[in-house]
Amino acid sequence: MRRWVMSGVGCVAVLSAAVASPAISNELMLPLAGTITGYAPPSEQGGAVPSVARGQALGIACADIRSPGAEVQVVMQIAHVMGETATGYDAVLATEQKLGDGTVHVRIPDVPGISQHTVNVKVYVTDSTGTHSCDGGRVRIV
Repeated sequence: MRRWVMSGVGCVAVLSAAVASPAISNELMLPLAGTITGYAPPSEQGGAVPSVARGQALGIACADIRSPGAEVQVVMQIAHVMGETATGYDAVLATEQKLGDGTVHVRIPDVPGISQHTVNVKVYVTDSTGTHSCDGGRVRIV
C-alpha cells in the first residue's frame, strides 16, 4: 500500500465518482509541459491567469501518463496570492477524473471557500517506473 505524505500541507479530498464521459466542451485544456497561454509561473512574473468555475472541467496534458495501469492524482494547491482570503486548507485533491491519451480530465471541486482563489495545479503519476509529476500551471477559480 502506498502512502502520500505531504509535510506541512493540509489536503482536502473531494469524494466523487470517476467521470465516464468524454471531455466536456467547456473544458479548459492545459497543454504539455504546463505552458499555457497566459500562464503565470509560481514567481508570478507572467501574464493573466486563466479562470475556471467550480464544477467546470479541466484537462491537463502530462507526458508521464503513458501506461494504462498508472495511478494519477491531481492536486490543486492554494497559491496564497496577496489579497485572497484564507481558506482554512492548503490544497485540494481532485478525485472526479478521467484518463485519456496523455491527459487527465478533472472537474474543479465544489469545495467551500475555494472560489475567488488561485491554485497551482500539479499532476502526480505513479507507474512501474516510479512517481513523476507534471506542472499544470496556475488557474483562478471563480
